[in-house]
Amino acid sequence: MASQFSNEKIRRALIDIDNTLWDFAPLLYEKLKLINPSVPPPQSWLRWDFFKDYVSAEVFYGVIEEIHKRQDEYGVFPDAKRFLEGIRALGLKIVIGSHRNRSAEEATLRWLKKHDLPFDELHLSYDKTVLFGSVDLVVDDSPFVHEKAKSFGIMALGIEYPWNRNFDLLLFKNLTEILLYLENHLNS
Repeated sequence: MASQFSNEKIRRALIDIDNTLWDFAPLLYEKLKLINPSVPPPQSWLRWDFFKDYVSAEVFYGVIEEIHKRQDEYGVFPDAKRFLEGIRALGLKIVIGSHRNRSAEEATLRWLKKHDLPFDELHLSYDKTVLFGSVDLVVDDSPFVHEKAKSFGIMALGIEYPWNRNFDLLLFKNLTEILLYLENHLNS
């Protein structure tokens, strides 16, 4: 399949990890529920900062960091590898980017290798948007990241979740649908 990018400079896609390449929310819920049993399930997370009613920010981000440090223990969405292969087939370099501490880098790299997920670069920081001057596509679940990408004129896509569905975002049921959209959009 020919890519519209083939005769242009190398293009880059920024692909999120949590709730994009794997089902992070159920595990986060499980861990938070151990701390406060009244934490609602992910289908009730209608705000990005839902946790503030149940745990402190310090506890919340501590739980996330512990999950990230054990990333290599978890699976991926069934279509994650095919999705990334499809992104590469469209002529895009893959930058895996995640809001996470650098202390999770080794576990993240082991996870990517364990699941044979293709990528060209790994960017771990608390601000993925610093890459927006050098990417042409963003796949992420965060409404904030989508809005920031749009302000840069970058195509932003994601999987639909309760916390992002009430925004004006281009969302899909899964990675396969995102890839089909890109194949149709970029080759038309």
